[in-house]
Amino acid sequence: MESIEESLGRLARSGNLRVIPSDSSDDGLVDFTSNDYLGLAADRGLQDDFFRMVADRRPSLTASASRLLASDQASFSRLEDALGRMYGRKALLFNSGYHANTGLIAALAPAGTLIVADKLVHASIIDGYKLSGADLARFRHNDMAHLESIIRSKSGRYDRILVVTESVFSMDGDSPDMNALVDIRRRYDEVMLYVDEAHGFAVSGPDGLGLTMALDRPGEVDVIVGTFGKAAASIGAFAVMEESVRSYV
Repeated sequence: MESIEESLGRLARSGNLRVIPSDSSDDGLVDFTSNDYLGLAADRGLQDDFFRMVADRRPSLTASASRLLASDQASFSRLEDALGRMYGRKALLFNSGYHANTGLIAALAPAGTLIVADKLVHASIIDGYKLSGADLARFRHNDMAHLESIIRSKSGRYDRILVVTESVFSMDGDSPDMNALVDIRRRYDEVMLYVDEAHGFAVSGPDGLGLTMALDRPGEVDVIVGTFGKAAASIGAFAVMEESVRSYV
């Protein structure tokens, strides 16, 4: 077995040693590695408004415990209510997009479920599958015909088929045919549709609510996941779903 030092040396020689880059925010550079699409994270006026609001309200810094274990904080409920009004369904907050995908998929895809995921979905979705105990099938990137062929061949063999994709894929910048996804969901009673809008929220669709909200019936996407840690220049994530699904999760 390699020692830690030997592993570091091998990674460095192959160009695969990852290091945290230094802060370049004060260097006058445009950072194309950032997901701050709208420039909100560096908006001084927005920062001033935020800190004035915090100074006036003096919210608790932390619940110091799980939300389920201790008690709700009013700011969490207000944010969920605001999201619910925007999307027309119930919302649930998460610590991050990673926690949203791992937690939701593990909950919604127990044994007896088939997850059918796009080949290029984010690693957090794969981690959710691994935690779930469900079977997994992968369809070719944005290939709706391949997706439906998998569902057709598996239909009737599983209690639930959870189709998982993203609205905007971060590495390629492309999107699936959202209408085709919904059409497939309509044709198979056991299908549940899950769309990660991490890179669509705040920049795509009507009012920046993502591509799912441009559909004629957005409610046919059973779970919509969004994140505050990219274009919204904050931290955390949320999911939008029907009230019964939210309670179950």
